[in-house]
Amino acid sequence: MHASVRLHYKHPVSSQQDLQSCLFSSLAMHPQLPLCARQEFYGQGTDTGLHKHEDFYAFYVVQGGRGVHLINNQPYAITRGNVYVLPPGTTHAYRQYSQLIIHAFYFQPHLFSMTEQAALRALSGFWQLFVLPDEQAATCETRIDHHLHLSPEQHREIEQEINEICREFSTDTLDGTLLTQNQFLRMLIHVARWQGEQGSDNWQSEPAEASDIDLQQKMGLAGVVHFCEEHFHESLTVPQLAAQMFLSPSRFSEIFSQEVGMSPAAYIKQLRLERVQTLLRTSTLTTTKIAHQVGYRDSAQLARVFRSTFHSTPTAYRRSFQAQPE
Repeated sequence: MHASVRLHYKHPVSSQQDLQSCLFSSLAMHPQLPLCARQEFYGQGTDTGLHKHEDFYAFYVVQGGRGVHLINNQPYAITRGNVYVLPPGTTHAYRQYSQLIIHAFYFQPHLFSMTEQAALRALSGFWQLFVLPDEQAATCETRIDHHLHLSPEQHREIEQEINEICREFSTDTLDGTLLTQNQFLRMLIHVARWQGEQGSDNWQSEPAEASDIDLQQKMGLAGVVHFCEEHFHESLTVPQLAAQMFLSPSRFSEIFSQEVGMSPAAYIKQLRLERVQTLLRTSTLTTTKIAHQVGYRDSAQLARVFRSTFHSTPTAYRRSFQAQPE
């Protein structure tokens, strides 16, 4: 990233009296653009202290670690792959964090032209990325209690886009400035599209107070989701995953389905098939080797699962990309 920020706080408990105001003019922004790009690191702690974003938007991509993001007095468990936007006027703090690494992009609306702003507003997924204050959330049809969680394949793609943005961000040329703005807009559109496509599956619309899942369980579940993303190629079972949260398999499955939007088995299947699609597009590995890499017994099992999900064979899927003009 353009800047690596390591923050250390001494406040054991944050309160409204400790609230610090943050103006966009105080940030290390791009010399030509109303944009600040940096990587923030929070090692080990319980509370960073509250501060308020007065006049800018914040776009966050969690790169690693875990913690609780207190946003407008509402706690959200966050871990690698979470993506969300905070509007101006947001009060927030990080709590109970451990090795938390966040890609942070702070910007003002005039970064984009009126046409570009209209294009973003037209994407329903863009608005679903916002974590709104209670008074604004009350005007929405549903109360959102989740952020978008990127799959491993989506996270790899976003990491590449972030690296491109930061490479151009550090240049002091006209072409670098244009590419920085363009690539940041491109990333926002990609994420908003993913959210729009997957929103009904990955976001919960029940009021937070109606849920019987406490914050510690949400943090534990975030760890389990990350474990699945790192080990989906292994033979994972519900009892094995439930044991990580000290829950019965039935209770774990209930919590997982409520928070993630699908069963543990369905989520592992999704992770495997996303990796299969990537390998079919980008490698020359045989379907047998791909099957073994993602956790299937053989190419026959892979073909059955692939066809039942995508109504196509792995071979036909690969050919469709090979046939595309370069």
